[in-house]
Amino acid sequence: MASTFPVYSIAKPFLAQAVIELGLPLTDRIGQHLSVISEPYANRRIDKLLNHTSGLADYSALAAYGQAVENRTDAWSREELLDRCGALNHSIDGFNYSNIGYLLLRMMAEEKTGFSMFGAIREMVLNPLAIDGFEEWEAHSEIVPGYDPRWVYSGTFLADADSIKRGFVKLVQHRAKTIGLDAGMTLLPYQGTGFDHPGYSYGFMNDVDLVTGQPKFVGHGGGGPGFAHMILVNTANWQVGLETSTADFDQAAAIRRLRESTTL
Repeated sequence: MASTFPVYSIAKPFLAQAVIELGLPLTDRIGQHLSVISEPYANRRIDKLLNHTSGLADYSALAAYGQAVENRTDAWSREELLDRCGALNHSIDGFNYSNIGYLLLRMMAEEKTGFSMFGAIREMVLNPLAIDGFEEWEAHSEIVPGYDPRWVYSGTFLADADSIKRGFVKLVQHRAKTIGLDAGMTLLPYQGTGFDHPGYSYGFMNDVDLVTGQPKFVGHGGGGPGFAHMILVNTANWQVGLETSTADFDQAAAIRRLRESTTL
């Protein structure tokens, strides 16, 4: 049996799709759909949470978070995390990658479906698209010894390399056939990403064709204790590539290699 690993933030596109499948107006404020959530979080629009333009900071800005993960302590409750993050700057202009935002989306998906995040993704995305080979990851295991996966507040799951590649292509193709891969697209003013024209849409990292506005490549990175990854799909031929590492990882270099390998 192929070995599984935590995909870390490669889970975000799948969570984003589960949120889309809820059928809620994406311009609604998330506070309209979460029973208990206060400022500075409640007034953020769902669509802006999906593409990281809501203004929220990221919990990685908390020094205590990084220290606690390094010390292999048990994760804080969500309530404690959000309380600790309340003092961060949540008035950031433009794109700012925020795991806090995806935690809020996760909480909404769980509340609306009555499932855990993985259960919501399974019922709303994996089963309808005939995607298999994924496993829930919410408890300590020897996959990352001593690490509490609940520290990934935005959510993740386990998969083997072949399963995540097959599933990711199906997800990208489904998005292309429904609301479009350009839905929610925001162009990013970053250099050295490995993309010619980087963008972020609803849960996807993109290399955008500036003439058509459509992404030429769609993917996502993921990293945490023990593993780092980059997955990428060429939208011209639906070829998919994945790089994964248990050591140092240069995401931009991986993107460049994956662009080349999926173009052959």
